[in-house]
Formats: sequence, structure tokens, C-alpha cells
Amino acid sequence: GHPNISPPLLPLHSNFFMLFILPINNFRMTKKLLRDICKQQKLYMTPSLNDTLYLHYKGFDRLENLEEYTGLKCLWLECNGLTKIENLEAQTELRCLYLHLNLINKIENLEPLQKLDSLNLSNNYIKIIENLSCLSVLHTLQIAHNKLQTVKDIQHLQECPTICVLDLSHNKLDDPNILNILETMPDLVSKIYMRILYIFTYMS
Repeated sequence: GHPNISPPLLPLHSNFFMLFILPINNFRMTKKLLRDICKQQKLYMTPSLNDTLYLHYKGFDRLENLEEYTGLKCLWLECNGLTKIENLEAQTELRCLYLHLNLINKIENLEPLQKLDSLNLSNNYIKIIENLSCLSVLHTLQIAHNKLQTVKDIQHLQECPTICVLDLSHNKLDDPNILNILETMPDLVSKIYMRILYIFTYMS
């Protein structure tokens, strides 16, 4: 199974820190480096046997060479320099994907992840929610601290009826009409009071 909580994060609240460290680290996600990380973390040396992989705080700027890690259910990728979601075709068993604190500006290439339950994209540069309707069992979407502004930017949520935990805080969503979008999401409706309080208290 996968852990219930994230590994300890450094006390940072913006992507500024990454701009500082990435030029120093800037490692490629090579097959050898992935094996070395597995060895260091006392994981299985046969890639397909691992259900969890911790690749956070490594300075990676690209997702690659994960083809052999077909058994992953939880993938930690926070606080790297990733600019694109890509090369996850082999992770068909993935339940949790942690991509917060990166440099991603577009939601894409998630179609192979048909078992994905939780997606964290907080602290990135995403301007529009898109390409999530393909995830038929997605329950948790964390997309705080991004560049969402208008109703149109979040309209795609209407096509994601399974989402029941949603964090849109610390964006620039100051239009009350966004509630019209959220009210069309059936699994959120039963928690509408809590949702409104949470989103609007912490949005700015």
C-alpha cells in the first residue's frame, strides 16, 4: 500500500526555493539513478515489484525512464523542476501522484492512469483545469497555489463527477460564479457549506 502522509517537506511555501537549487542538482532521471535511489531507500531492485517510489527533492527536470516500474501505486515527485507531465504510460496501477512544488503549466498525458484516486498539483503554474475527465475514479484534486482566475479556468470540473475532495485555495478565483460550477459536482454537494468556507477563506 501507500503511506497516508507525505514525507516531511522543507518549510517552504513558494517555488522560489526551487529556482535556487535546480541549477545545482539538475539530475536526469536515468535508469541507473532510479536503481540507485531504490537501493538507497531499501526498495526492491526489480523495478516492477515496487509499489511506492520517492523521487522528491532530486532536481529532476523531466519525467522519464519509468517504463519498468509497472507496479507503482504511489509516486512522489514533489519539489523538482518538472515542467511537463509525461511518460507515465506504464504506471497503470497508480493510485496517488504527487506533483506539487514543480514548474508544470499544463495538465496532460494522464489518460493511462485509470486507477488514479489522488492527484496533487499544488504550487505549480497551471492556468486552466483540463484533461481530467479521463480519470474515472479520481476523488482528490489538490491544485492550490496555481494561476487559476476565471470560471472558464475551472469549468472542466463539471466533467469530473467523482471528485469529492477539492482544494482550489490560493488562486485568483474571486468570481462568486465559481460556486455554480462546484454545485454541479455531485460528490461535493453534500459538503457544500464546508467547501464554500474552505475555498473562500483561504483563496487569497
